[in-house]
Amino acid sequence: MPLAALASMRLAALLGAAPPAPLPTVHTGGTEYVSLAEASEQMGLRVERVPNLPTVILKEGAKPVARLVDHSRETDIAGLRVFFGDPVVERSGGFYISRADYLFHLLPRLRPGLLSAVPRPPHVIVVDAGHGGVDHGTENPRLKIMEKTYTLDVALRLRKLLEAAGYKVYMIRETDVTVSKENRSAIANQWSPDLFVSVHFNSLYPNTKTKGVEVMEFPSRGQRSTDSWSPNKPNDAEAVDSPINAFSVWNTLLGSKLHRRLLDSLRDGDRGEKFEHLAVLRGLDCPGVLVEPAFLSSDEEAGRLGQPAFRDQIAAAVLAGIEDYAAELALLRALAPGPAATPKPGPQRAPSGAARTVPTRPVPGA
Repeated sequence: MPLAALASMRLAALLGAAPPAPLPTVHTGGTEYVSLAEASEQMGLRVERVPNLPTVILKEGAKPVARLVDHSRETDIAGLRVFFGDPVVERSGGFYISRADYLFHLLPRLRPGLLSAVPRPPHVIVVDAGHGGVDHGTENPRLKIMEKTYTLDVALRLRKLLEAAGYKVYMIRETDVTVSKENRSAIANQWSPDLFVSVHFNSLYPNTKTKGVEVMEFPSRGQRSTDSWSPNKPNDAEAVDSPINAFSVWNTLLGSKLHRRLLDSLRDGDRGEKFEHLAVLRGLDCPGVLVEPAFLSSDEEAGRLGQPAFRDQIAAAVLAGIEDYAAELALLRALAPGPAATPKPGPQRAPSGAARTVPTRPVPGA
Protein backbone atom coordinates (compact mmCIF):
# COMPACT_ATOMS: atom_id res chain seq x y z
CA MET A 1 0.00 0.00 0.00
CA PRO A 2 1.38 3.48 -0.84
CA LEU A 3 2.77 5.46 2.10
CA ALA A 4 0.31 8.28 1.45
CA ALA A 5 -2.61 5.87 1.78
CA LEU A 6 -1.20 4.48 5.01
CA ALA A 7 -0.81 7.99 6.36
CA SER A 8 -4.42 8.75 5.46
CA MET A 9 -5.66 5.60 7.20
CA ARG A 10 -3.60 6.42 10.28
CA LEU A 11 -4.99 9.93 10.47
CA ALA A 12 -8.55 8.84 9.74
CA ALA A 13 -8.39 6.53 12.74
CA LEU A 14 -7.69 9.56 14.93
CA LEU A 15 -10.68 11.55 13.73
CA GLY A 16 -13.89 11.32 15.71
CA ALA A 17 -17.39 12.19 14.62
CA ALA A 18 -17.20 15.43 16.62
CA PRO A 19 -14.77 17.40 18.79
CA PRO A 20 -14.40 15.94 22.28
CA ALA A 21 -16.58 17.22 25.07
CA PRO A 22 -15.07 19.74 27.53
CA LEU A 23 -13.29 18.07 30.43
CA PRO A 24 -14.05 18.87 34.09
CA THR A 25 -11.60 21.39 35.51
CA VAL A 26 -10.01 22.06 38.88
CA HIS A 27 -8.27 25.26 39.95
CA THR A 28 -4.66 25.38 41.09
CA GLY A 29 -3.06 28.74 41.80
CA GLY A 30 -5.81 30.48 39.85
CA THR A 31 -5.25 28.32 36.74
CA GLU A 32 -7.73 25.83 35.28
CA TYR A 33 -6.38 22.28 35.13
CA VAL A 34 -7.74 19.04 33.68
CA SER A 35 -6.99 15.47 34.68
CA LEU A 36 -4.23 14.02 32.53
CA ALA A 37 -5.90 10.62 32.82
CA GLU A 38 -9.17 12.01 31.42
CA ALA A 39 -7.34 13.99 28.74
CA SER A 40 -5.40 10.89 27.70
CA GLU A 41 -8.57 8.82 27.51
CA GLN A 42 -10.10 11.48 25.29
CA MET A 43 -7.05 11.21 23.00
CA GLY A 44 -7.11 7.41 22.99
CA LEU A 45 -3.86 7.19 24.96
CA ARG A 46 -2.97 5.67 28.31
CA VAL A 47 -0.99 7.07 31.23
CA GLU A 48 1.84 5.05 32.77
CA ARG A 49 3.53 6.19 35.98
CA VAL A 50 7.32 5.84 36.12
CA PRO A 51 8.15 3.94 39.34
CA ASN A 52 9.79 6.03 42.10
CA LEU A 53 9.75 9.20 39.98
CA PRO A 54 7.31 12.13 39.75
CA THR A 55 6.93 11.33 36.06
CA VAL A 56 4.28 9.90 33.75
CA ILE A 57 4.53 8.60 30.20
CA LEU A 58 1.69 8.87 27.69
CA LYS A 59 1.59 5.83 25.45
CA GLU A 60 -0.14 4.87 22.24
CA GLY A 61 -0.18 1.12 22.64
CA ALA A 62 3.38 0.27 23.64
CA LYS A 63 4.83 3.40 22.03
CA PRO A 64 5.73 6.34 24.32
CA VAL A 65 4.53 9.64 22.82
CA ALA A 66 5.01 12.11 25.68
CA ARG A 67 6.80 12.45 29.01
CA LEU A 68 5.55 14.84 31.72
CA VAL A 69 7.06 15.64 35.11
CA ASP A 70 5.39 17.02 38.24
CA HIS A 71 6.01 20.76 38.82
CA SER A 72 7.77 21.09 35.47
CA ARG A 73 6.82 22.89 32.27
CA GLU A 74 9.46 21.06 30.24
CA THR A 75 8.13 18.00 28.43
CA ASP A 76 9.15 15.56 25.74
CA ILE A 77 6.49 15.13 23.06
CA ALA A 78 7.24 12.70 20.25
CA GLY A 79 10.95 13.16 20.84
CA LEU A 80 10.86 16.97 20.79
CA ARG A 81 11.63 19.26 23.72
CA VAL A 82 8.55 21.36 24.44
CA PHE A 83 7.85 23.91 27.18
CA PHE A 84 4.26 24.23 28.38
CA GLY A 85 2.79 27.52 29.50
CA ASP A 86 2.04 26.14 32.99
CA PRO A 87 3.69 23.45 35.11
CA VAL A 88 2.25 19.95 35.29
CA VAL A 89 1.02 19.19 38.82
CA GLU A 90 0.43 16.02 40.80
CA ARG A 91 -2.55 16.03 43.14
CA SER A 92 -3.64 13.07 45.30
CA GLY A 93 -1.70 10.66 43.12
CA GLY A 94 -3.15 11.97 39.86
CA PHE A 95 -1.43 14.20 37.32
CA TYR A 96 -3.01 17.38 35.95
CA ILE A 97 -2.23 19.62 32.98
CA SER A 98 -3.50 23.16 32.53
CA ARG A 99 -6.58 23.37 30.35
CA ALA A 100 -4.79 25.80 28.02
CA ASP A 101 -1.81 23.49 27.60
CA TYR A 102 -4.07 20.55 26.85
CA LEU A 103 -6.18 22.36 24.27
CA PHE A 104 -3.55 24.50 22.60
CA HIS A 105 -0.26 22.64 23.04
CA LEU A 106 -0.86 18.91 23.56
CA LEU A 107 -3.87 18.12 21.37
CA PRO A 108 -2.39 19.75 18.23
CA ARG A 109 0.78 17.68 18.59
CA LEU A 110 -0.76 14.31 19.44
CA ARG A 111 -4.30 14.42 18.06
CA PRO A 112 -4.71 17.17 15.43
CA GLY A 113 -7.70 15.25 14.06
CA LEU A 114 -9.69 16.35 17.12
CA LEU A 115 -9.30 20.05 16.30
CA SER A 116 -12.11 22.10 14.79
CA ALA A 117 -12.22 24.60 11.90
CA VAL A 118 -9.16 23.39 10.03
CA PRO A 119 -7.68 26.22 7.92
CA ARG A 120 -6.92 25.74 4.26
CA PRO A 121 -3.38 24.62 3.38
CA PRO A 122 -1.14 27.66 2.97
CA HIS A 123 -0.70 29.41 -0.34
CA VAL A 124 0.32 32.95 0.67
CA ILE A 125 3.34 33.04 2.99
CA VAL A 126 5.07 36.01 4.59
CA VAL A 127 8.76 35.61 5.39
CA ASP A 128 10.24 38.01 7.93
CA ALA A 129 14.00 38.53 8.01
CA GLY A 130 14.67 39.63 11.58
CA HIS A 131 16.25 43.01 12.43
CA GLY A 132 17.81 45.13 9.64
CA GLY A 133 19.10 48.65 9.08
CA VAL A 134 20.10 50.33 12.34
CA ASP A 135 18.94 47.23 14.23
CA HIS A 136 21.85 44.82 13.88
CA GLY A 137 20.39 42.15 16.13
CA THR A 138 22.88 40.06 18.07
CA GLU A 139 26.52 40.12 16.96
CA ASN A 140 29.53 37.87 17.19
CA PRO A 141 32.36 40.42 17.53
CA ARG A 142 35.16 37.88 17.20
CA LEU A 143 33.86 36.59 13.87
CA LYS A 144 32.44 40.00 12.87
CA ILE A 145 28.99 38.53 12.18
CA MET A 146 25.73 40.47 12.55
CA GLU A 147 22.38 38.74 12.90
CA LYS A 148 20.62 41.05 10.42
CA THR A 149 22.94 39.95 7.61
CA TYR A 150 22.20 36.26 7.90
CA THR A 151 18.49 36.52 8.67
CA LEU A 152 18.09 38.31 5.35
CA ASP A 153 20.30 35.84 3.51
CA VAL A 154 18.36 32.83 4.82
CA ALA A 155 15.01 34.55 4.22
CA LEU A 156 15.92 35.22 0.57
CA ARG A 157 17.04 31.62 0.11
CA LEU A 158 13.76 30.48 1.68
CA ARG A 159 11.73 32.71 -0.64
CA LYS A 160 13.42 31.17 -3.66
CA LEU A 161 12.60 27.65 -2.46
CA LEU A 162 9.01 28.53 -1.58
CA GLU A 163 8.35 30.19 -4.92
CA ALA A 164 9.81 27.19 -6.73
CA ALA A 165 7.37 25.01 -4.76
CA GLY A 166 4.42 27.13 -5.95
CA TYR A 167 3.79 29.43 -2.98
CA LYS A 168 3.08 33.15 -3.20
CA VAL A 169 5.71 34.82 -1.01
CA TYR A 170 5.90 38.31 0.48
CA MET A 171 8.94 39.64 2.31
CA ILE A 172 8.84 42.06 5.24
CA ARG A 173 12.21 43.33 4.04
CA GLU A 174 14.31 42.44 1.00
CA THR A 175 17.26 44.72 1.75
CA ASP A 176 19.14 46.09 4.76
CA VAL A 177 16.43 48.48 5.93
CA THR A 178 14.96 49.28 9.33
CA VAL A 179 11.45 47.95 10.03
CA SER A 180 10.10 48.25 13.55
CA LYS A 181 9.15 45.01 15.28
CA GLU A 182 5.75 46.44 16.15
CA ASN A 183 4.88 47.14 12.49
CA ARG A 184 5.84 43.79 11.01
CA SER A 185 2.62 41.92 11.75
CA ALA A 186 0.53 44.86 10.48
CA ILE A 187 2.54 44.86 7.25
CA ALA A 188 2.06 41.11 6.91
CA ASN A 189 -1.70 41.36 7.48
CA GLN A 190 -2.06 43.63 4.45
CA TRP A 191 -1.30 40.60 2.26
CA SER A 192 -3.93 38.31 3.92
CA PRO A 193 -1.33 35.55 4.46
CA ASP A 194 -1.96 31.92 5.35
CA LEU A 195 1.15 31.76 7.52
CA PHE A 196 4.07 33.85 8.74
CA VAL A 197 7.64 32.75 9.52
CA SER A 198 10.17 35.06 11.17
CA VAL A 199 13.87 34.11 10.87
CA HIS A 200 16.25 35.01 13.71
CA PHE A 201 19.46 33.73 15.31
CA ASN A 202 20.05 33.24 19.00
CA SER A 203 22.52 34.50 21.60
CA LEU A 204 23.35 33.73 25.24
CA TYR A 205 26.42 35.88 25.87
CA PRO A 206 28.53 35.51 27.98
CA ASN A 207 27.68 31.82 27.47
CA THR A 208 29.54 30.82 24.28
CA LYS A 209 28.99 27.05 24.52
CA THR A 210 25.21 26.71 24.08
CA LYS A 211 24.00 25.89 20.59
CA GLY A 212 20.98 24.36 18.92
CA VAL A 213 17.52 24.97 17.49
CA GLU A 214 14.79 27.02 19.19
CA VAL A 215 11.24 27.73 18.00
CA MET A 216 9.17 30.56 19.50
CA GLU A 217 5.38 30.90 19.54
CA PHE A 218 3.09 33.54 21.02
CA PRO A 219 1.65 32.48 24.41
CA SER A 220 -1.96 31.46 24.71
CA ARG A 221 -4.27 33.80 26.58
CA GLY A 222 -3.27 34.24 30.22
CA GLN A 223 -0.03 32.27 29.88
CA ARG A 224 3.45 33.56 30.59
CA SER A 225 6.51 33.79 28.40
CA THR A 226 8.90 30.92 29.02
CA ASP A 227 11.63 33.26 30.28
CA SER A 228 9.29 34.90 32.79
CA TRP A 229 9.40 31.72 34.90
CA SER A 230 13.12 32.30 35.51
CA PRO A 231 14.28 33.66 38.91
CA ASN A 232 13.72 37.40 39.42
CA LYS A 233 11.63 37.68 36.25
CA PRO A 234 8.14 39.26 36.46
CA ASN A 235 5.01 37.36 35.53
CA ASP A 236 4.17 38.70 32.06
CA ALA A 237 0.90 36.82 31.52
CA GLU A 238 -1.52 39.11 29.73
CA ALA A 239 -5.10 39.61 30.87
CA VAL A 240 -6.30 40.70 27.42
CA ASP A 241 -6.29 38.20 24.58
CA SER A 242 -4.07 39.16 21.65
CA PRO A 243 -5.38 38.44 18.12
CA ILE A 244 -2.66 35.84 17.57
CA ASN A 245 -4.37 33.61 20.16
CA ALA A 246 -7.15 32.90 17.67
CA PHE A 247 -4.60 30.64 15.93
CA SER A 248 -2.87 29.07 18.94
CA VAL A 249 -3.50 25.45 17.92
CA TRP A 250 -2.24 26.09 14.39
CA ASN A 251 0.81 27.98 15.68
CA THR A 252 1.55 24.83 17.66
CA LEU A 253 1.10 22.54 14.68
CA LEU A 254 3.24 24.77 12.45
CA GLY A 255 5.91 25.21 15.14
CA SER A 256 6.16 21.48 15.75
CA LYS A 257 6.65 20.76 12.05
CA LEU A 258 9.39 23.40 11.72
CA HIS A 259 11.00 22.24 14.97
CA ARG A 260 11.19 18.63 13.77
CA ARG A 261 12.66 19.47 10.37
CA LEU A 262 15.23 21.95 11.69
CA LEU A 263 16.35 19.56 14.40
CA ASP A 264 16.57 16.57 12.07
CA SER A 265 18.46 18.57 9.45
CA LEU A 266 20.90 20.58 11.59
CA ARG A 267 21.44 17.97 14.35
CA ASP A 268 22.92 20.53 16.71
CA GLY A 269 20.91 20.31 19.92
CA ASP A 270 17.28 20.85 20.88
CA ARG A 271 16.64 24.11 22.75
CA GLY A 272 12.91 23.49 22.57
CA GLU A 273 9.64 25.11 21.58
CA LYS A 274 8.97 28.09 23.83
CA PHE A 275 6.58 31.03 24.23
CA GLU A 276 7.30 34.74 24.12
CA HIS A 277 5.14 37.87 23.83
CA LEU A 278 7.03 38.85 20.70
CA ALA A 279 6.05 42.03 18.88
CA VAL A 280 6.56 40.42 15.46
CA LEU A 281 3.94 37.76 16.25
CA ARG A 282 1.43 39.99 18.00
CA GLY A 283 -1.76 40.73 16.08
CA LEU A 284 -1.16 38.43 13.12
CA ASP A 285 -4.22 37.42 11.10
CA CYS A 286 -2.71 33.97 10.45
CA PRO A 287 -0.66 31.28 12.19
CA GLY A 288 2.92 32.41 12.75
CA VAL A 289 6.12 31.34 14.46
CA LEU A 290 9.67 32.59 14.93
CA VAL A 291 12.61 30.23 14.35
CA GLU A 292 16.13 30.55 15.76
CA PRO A 293 18.12 27.77 14.06
CA ALA A 294 21.56 28.62 15.53
CA PHE A 295 23.44 30.63 18.20
CA LEU A 296 25.65 33.50 17.11
CA SER A 297 27.16 33.53 20.61
CA SER A 298 28.62 30.10 19.79
CA ASP A 299 31.71 30.49 17.61
CA GLU A 300 31.10 26.99 16.29
CA GLU A 301 27.57 27.70 15.07
CA ALA A 302 28.40 31.23 13.95
CA GLY A 303 31.23 29.79 11.89
CA ARG A 304 28.85 27.31 10.26
CA LEU A 305 26.43 30.13 9.53
CA GLY A 306 29.15 31.80 7.50
CA GLN A 307 29.00 28.88 5.07
CA PRO A 308 26.43 29.22 2.25
CA ALA A 309 25.74 25.46 2.36
CA PHE A 310 24.61 25.73 5.99
CA ARG A 311 22.29 28.62 5.16
CA ASP A 312 20.86 26.56 2.30
CA GLN A 313 20.33 23.74 4.79
CA ILE A 314 18.37 26.01 7.14
CA ALA A 315 16.17 27.33 4.33
CA ALA A 316 15.49 23.81 3.05
CA ALA A 317 14.52 22.61 6.54
CA VAL A 318 12.05 25.50 6.98
CA LEU A 319 10.54 24.73 3.57
CA ALA A 320 10.19 21.05 4.53
CA GLY A 321 8.47 22.01 7.78
CA ILE A 322 6.01 24.25 5.93
CA GLU A 323 5.32 21.45 3.45
CA ASP A 324 4.68 19.04 6.34
CA TYR A 325 2.26 21.54 7.88
CA ALA A 326 0.47 22.00 4.55
CA ALA A 327 0.20 18.24 4.04
CA GLU A 328 -1.23 17.76 7.55
CA LEU A 329 -3.88 20.42 6.94
CA ALA A 330 -4.80 18.86 3.60
CA LEU A 331 -5.30 15.46 5.24
CA LEU A 332 -7.30 16.91 8.11
CA ARG A 333 -9.62 18.73 5.73
CA ALA A 334 -10.00 15.73 3.41
CA LEU A 335 -10.82 13.31 6.21
CA ALA A 336 -12.88 15.56 8.48
CA PRO A 337 -16.44 14.23 8.89
CA GLY A 338 -19.37 16.31 7.68
CA PRO A 339 -19.09 19.46 5.54
CA ALA A 340 -15.61 20.56 4.56
CA ALA A 341 -14.04 23.15 6.79
CA THR A 342 -14.42 26.65 5.45
CA PRO A 343 -11.40 28.52 4.09
CA LYS A 344 -9.65 31.01 6.32
CA PRO A 345 -11.69 34.21 6.33
CA GLY A 346 -9.92 37.36 5.31
CA PRO A 347 -8.86 39.79 8.00
CA GLN A 348 -11.63 42.04 9.24
CA ARG A 349 -10.47 45.66 9.18
CA ALA A 350 -11.95 48.11 11.65
CA PRO A 351 -12.21 51.84 10.93
CA SER A 352 -9.37 53.93 12.31
CA GLY A 353 -9.70 54.20 16.08
CA ALA A 354 -12.37 51.48 16.30
CA ALA A 355 -12.08 48.13 18.05
CA ARG A 356 -10.56 45.48 15.81
CA THR A 357 -12.46 42.21 15.32
CA VAL A 358 -10.48 39.10 14.48
CA PRO A 359 -11.97 35.82 13.19
CA THR A 360 -11.79 33.12 15.84
CA ARG A 361 -10.81 29.46 15.61
CA PRO A 362 -13.04 27.16 17.65
CA VAL A 363 -11.23 24.44 19.56
CA PRO A 364 -12.75 21.67 21.65
CA GLY A 365 -13.86 22.94 25.02
CA ALA A 366 -12.69 26.49 24.38
